Amino acid sequence: MGSYFFTFLVRYKGDGFTLCAFSCNQFGGQAPGTSQEERDWAIRKFGFEFDVFDKIDVNGPTAHPLYKYLRAKQPRSLPSSYSRPGGDSIEWNYVKFLVDRNGQPVKRFGSAFDPVDFQTDVQLLLAGKQPLPEECIMHPGRKVCKVDLTSV
Repeated sequence: MGSYFFTFLVRYKGDGFTLCAFSCNQFGGQAPGTSQEERDWAIRKFGFEFDVFDKIDVNGPTAHPLYKYLRAKQPRSLPSSYSRPGGDSIEWNYVKFLVDRNGQPVKRFGSAFDPVDFQTDVQLLLAGKQPLPEECIMHPGRKVCKVDLTSV
């Protein structure tokens, strides 16, 4: 997954896309180090430099205000068939939020969601258009619909 994110970042950075990561130790103690140790680990693991911010909590009463905001605006991860008791809680590491240029979260993807599947949404947002609906209007039941972006 790391090499894909690197390619994605290189491809779209000039258009305004950025990747922001926040370490969190609320998921099985997977991030026990200091913020700097977790930052160094992430850059080593994925093999490229990107924005890794200080370690925070994403759930519960000590959740960082950013994550409270993201969760309130996008309370469930795609695919929508996945639901978890606890409402809008972040379900596991590597949940991804797609945020537009105005700071509005437009989609939330679960940790197992393949980043390739939100490339179309990123392209649309960078072009100033709305991302695809959760379920394709033309193909009911399909969670992700591929569209031709040559006209974008």
